[in-house]
Amino acid sequence: MSIFRPAAIMRNLFKGPMTLQFPYEALPPVEGYRGRHLLDLEKCTGCPVCSLACPNKAIELIELSEGKKYPQIHLGKCCFCGLCEEYCPRDALHMTAEAMISVMDKSQAIYGPDKLSQPVG
Repeated sequence: MSIFRPAAIMRNLFKGPMTLQFPYEALPPVEGYRGRHLLDLEKCTGCPVCSLACPNKAIELIELSEGKKYPQIHLGKCCFCGLCEEYCPRDALHMTAEAMISVMDKSQAIYGPDKLSQPVG
């Protein structure tokens, strides 16, 4: 058996590149991808279940207005396991397919309730 296989070499010569020109081109996320969180402020009651379910302690409850508490997520600590979404009793917290959440300053990786409730896009 020879290492040199002319048929395989010829076939690969006429194929396009296997790489993408990121960030101009990107593949769609796979089904079930867990990206940035999205919070529905109207459904959230401020219970501590999401913060208790978080294995990395990336979620803490902060007071937003009128004594009502909402989750604040530190994305630098988050492992995107989805337990917060799974255990939310009111279905107020969801994982989106948004993958581009990088920041230059780690203080910008803390998403308060106001930023968590903004639609993805």
